[in-house]
Amino acid sequence: MNKKIIALILGLVVILGTVLFIKRNNTAAGHYTIGVLQTASFPALDDTMRGFLSEIKKELGDKITIIEQNAQGSMMQAQAIASSFKANKSISGFYAIATPAVQALKSEIKNRPIAFAAVTDPEGLHLRESDSNITGATDMADIEKQITIMRALLPNVTKVSLLYNPGEPNSVIIVKQMKISLDKFGIAYQDNGANSQADVAAAAQHAAINSQAILIPTDNTIASAFPIVRQIADKAHVPIIATGTAEKKGPLMQFGVDYFQSGVQAAQLLKKMLVDGIKPIDLPIVAPTSSILISESELKKFSIEIPESLKDSITLI
Repeated sequence: MNKKIIALILGLVVILGTVLFIKRNNTAAGHYTIGVLQTASFPALDDTMRGFLSEIKKELGDKITIIEQNAQGSMMQAQAIASSFKANKSISGFYAIATPAVQALKSEIKNRPIAFAAVTDPEGLHLRESDSNITGATDMADIEKQITIMRALLPNVTKVSLLYNPGEPNSVIIVKQMKISLDKFGIAYQDNGANSQADVAAAAQHAAINSQAILIPTDNTIASAFPIVRQIADKAHVPIIATGTAEKKGPLMQFGVDYFQSGVQAAQLLKKMLVDGIKPIDLPIVAPTSSILISESELKKFSIEIPESLKDSITLI
């Protein structure tokens, strides 16, 4: 084979390689891989995931690849997933569901956009520093309104139990606000901590036998084991006042954040960052619509009549 033929073959190889390279780049152009880290599986967070997927697929169609990971309630697992996401350079942006997920991603991802949902206290977590790559949808509840309505529904209650994981920052923030509002009404309270799902049954048992009602903040640990809490409270005939469980068979009252809508909003924010090139810090944190949800079956169980003054501010489920 003479030198001219060899040169021609080499030239064709180079051209073919260049064509394939361009084709590959054109295929990748406008395509986004999104890493999703969900803290745990329970109705509120699952709704947030469904809302996100619905909206992001509507916005970007077949231009996205979703990598879903669930930490199953383990902060250690969340951190490991965040580390693996960091190493995957094909991921364009991230979606964090609940506080532990966004904390894990924040510690690892510094230069790719992160959208979050179901996070109670973004400011307290320092998610909005001047060079922040993070924004999202908060689920902070109107706790004073919640306690005010609880007082109207349960006027004879003088002592309540606070059931939560003291290791979850979102829970601690809400519990502090609950205590302030309870103090205003002269209602006594006691703390009942559950540091893991394994501790929930014992903590719920203690809460049920030592108070006239159980208050639960937005808490991933308690929400993951809510059926157990409900079973214990039912046996003790003690009503539950919760902040956003999204359970179909809900407590007497819950602050009903629309978690599906929260996921939709997070998807819209991530699209603006990825596609429109808007800096995360220039996109303000948003809040989904919310309402106070009252269970009709629980009203009957505890023989409670809704005062006329509350009928315009609550939703019966």
